[in-house]
Amino acid sequence: MAKASSSKKVARAAGLGGSRAYGSRPPVGFYFAVALLVILGVVGVYNSREYRQNQINNQGNGQPAVNMATPWFEGFAVDICGKLQPPVKTDKDPFGITTKGDGIIYINPTVKSAAGHNATLGKFASSIGMTLNAAQIQLPGGKLYQVGDNCQGKPGHVYVMTWSSPQAPQADGVLQDKHAIDTANGQEDTCNPDCNAGVLLAKNQLLTIAFVPAPPKGKTPTILQPGQSVVSKLTSLVANGGVPTTTTPVPSSTSTTATGTKTGSTTKTGSTTKTGSTTKTGSTTKTSAVTTTTVAAGSTKSKSKSTSTTTATGSGATPASKPGTGGTSAKKK
Repeated sequence: MAKASSSKKVARAAGLGGSRAYGSRPPVGFYFAVALLVILGVVGVYNSREYRQNQINNQGNGQPAVNMATPWFEGFAVDICGKLQPPVKTDKDPFGITTKGDGIIYINPTVKSAAGHNATLGKFASSIGMTLNAAQIQLPGGKLYQVGDNCQGKPGHVYVMTWSSPQAPQADGVLQDKHAIDTANGQEDTCNPDCNAGVLLAKNQLLTIAFVPAPPKGKTPTILQPGQSVVSKLTSLVANGGVPTTTTPVPSSTSTTATGTKTGSTTKTGSTTKTGSTTKTGSTTKTSAVTTTTVAAGSTKSKSKSTSTTTATGSGATPASKPGTGGTSAKKK
C-alpha cells in the first residue's frame, strides 16, 4: 500500500509541475514591464533635452543678441609664463564668435546657444579649437599646459583677468575666479562649466588668459595686459562702429617735357641764305631768326638786315633782344 501511495503522489506532482498548458503561456507581464521601462526612458530623455534646450534659449535672450547690427569687440591675449603669445589665426566661425589673427574677439552670435549669457570665453575657445578649463590651456596647434606644470620654476595655474576698457591701467585688472555677475565691480564669471570657461564676453574691454605661477596667499597673480597693437585696434573698431580704418598713400609723380625743332637751309647762287629756328617747350620758349645776305657784283653794295628776336615764356625766363645790321661788299678784279 505504501508503494502504491508513493507512486500516486509522484504522478500527481509531475502532472501539476509539467502541465503543458501552463508552460505554453507567454510571460505577458514581463514584456509589458520592459516596454513600460523603455517608454518611460524615452520620455525622460526627451523632457530632459527639452528642458536643457529651453534653458539655453532663455539664457540666450539677452545681449549680445543674435545677428546684431553692430558687433561687439573685445581685445584678448594669452600670457604663458610671463610672455604674450602671438595672436591666434583661424578661419573657424561656427557660432559667430571668432578672431581674425589681430587679437580681437569678434562677437556677433548667429545662434541662441552663443548669445546672451551663453556668450562665454569657453564658447569662444571651443569655436576656434582652443582647450580652456580650470586645469588646462592649449592654443590651436600649440603645447598643452596643465596645472602643476613647471612655469618660471614654479607650478603653473590657469587664470583669466579682465580690464573694463582699452584705457584701463594694468593695476585695474579684475581676476575672474568666482561665481559673480556684477559688471559694476568687473565680475563677469558664471563659473559654468568652470570659473575660466564661464567668463562672459563683453564689448570694448580687454581680457587675458594666463598660465602663470600662483601668487602668495592673499595676493593677485601678475598677468600681462594685451599689447598696444591690440589696444589700438580695439579703440579704432569701437570708434568706427566696426569698420576698420585704412590709409592709402598718394603716389608722387614728376613729369618733364622738352621739345626741340631745328631747321636749316643753305642756298648758294652768288648769295648765301641761312635760316635757323629753335623752339623749346617747358619753362622757357626761345625763338631766333638770323638772315645774312652777301652779294658780289662789281662795285654794287647791298645791305641786308639781320634780326634776332628772343621770346621767353614761363616762370623764371629772361627775355633778350639784340638787333643788328651788317653788309659786306667786295670788288672783284
